Amino acid sequence: MSEVMTAPQRVERRCRLEDVFDANFIELIRLAPRNPFVRALILKLTGKMPGPERETFEQLKDWVETNCERKARPTPNRRGRNNADDGIAINVEFSETEYGRADYSVPRSGSEEFRIDAEDLMAMVQAAIDAGEGVEEVVEVIAGKIDDDAWNHCNPDLDNYGDYDYSEHEATDSGNSETSYSKNEIRNAVLAFVRERHPELAAEL
Repeated sequence: MSEVMTAPQRVERRCRLEDVFDANFIELIRLAPRNPFVRALILKLTGKMPGPERETFEQLKDWVETNCERKARPTPNRRGRNNADDGIAINVEFSETEYGRADYSVPRSGSEEFRIDAEDLMAMVQAAIDAGEGVEEVVEVIAGKIDDDAWNHCNPDLDNYGDYDYSEHEATDSGNSETSYSKNEIRNAVLAFVRERHPELAAEL
């Protein structure tokens, strides 16, 4: 009885390891492929967890390249773009530093537009006018809203990782996050919106 020889099935690779992780994290995988914290980071960055049978760097590399897709970066929005029907959009810069129990930290940053629809913006403008206030008070209200809500309402692209720092950190540390934006951009966007949509109110601001 003769055996039928079949050619090994070709595995389609969706990406390269370098398309998914930066060089520092790849080196961390190479040094500690079985470390549970490394695997937890893989899950966080890809949304998938490699099986326990993937024990070596090469096995993890093959798993990533056949299961994970290269992350597509969103096309940057044109700064200063305002659509009167949709309200205003303010460009917000996001930054964070993640700390982990594997004794590492890594800074990330990105940006996205924070949108305020026309109805909410007009409510802020009208409230300021009724209180005898001006555009600066509207700017402060919007700035406070960005500070409070930007991280929850936006999904900035934070895939541009910084260098991993493997110094010791307290186990209770989990990370910090910040936002930055231009109040002058907010002021200009509010005034442009009011002048276009409600020119009769522009003088009162």
